[in-house]
Amino acid sequence: MARSLTTLSLAVALTAPLATACVLPAQGPKGGAVASGSPLAVVDDVKVWTTTQKEKVGETEYKDSNGNVIATAETFQDKTHVHTQKIWYPVQGTEQLTDEDFFRIAGDQRALDETMAMRSNGKKWHRRGIGTMAGGVVGMVASFFVPNVTVRYVLSIGGGLAVGGGYYMSYWGAHQMNPETHAVDRSIADRAANQYNQQIGQGISLAKPF
Repeated sequence: MARSLTTLSLAVALTAPLATACVLPAQGPKGGAVASGSPLAVVDDVKVWTTTQKEKVGETEYKDSNGNVIATAETFQDKTHVHTQKIWYPVQGTEQLTDEDFFRIAGDQRALDETMAMRSNGKKWHRRGIGTMAGGVVGMVASFFVPNVTVRYVLSIGGGLAVGGGYYMSYWGAHQMNPETHAVDRSIADRAANQYNQQIGQGISLAKPF
């Protein structure tokens, strides 16, 4: 029984991070903005982030008295990598907007519908992914208490596949919900901003990152 509980705790510890971190949608500007009379624009920016991973930097050989290699030891060191990615986002004056608010204010119904559809699809896949991962964890846990070897194997393998598949489903959903993911091309956002600015008599505004 103690062994089963230990294995159960290990399974929960290994799978819990998959159901929480790494599959949460990125946070963006707060929605609900309304037209303020300021011009709309599209800002080009560069996203910068770092990742750290262990990389092999050396190897040590251990030899016996006759010079024969009896063991080797690899040396690893944490190395930080800097990543960059070009992004764009809509603004009203100096206020960053969600794509939904931007196209709603600009009056571009087609772009708004496409954006809303993508966000809705993202929420759907995100929920499905979380549910699939949860079911996979249940299957893996249940396999520890099943005496039949074949059934235990099927539950364990199936549960692991469900956790992996659910993770990618949830990741895909979170990607579509990410404010940096756009349902339409940047040129469409530019056109919507220009048309709106002409309507309010502001002409074309060239916003800069703030």
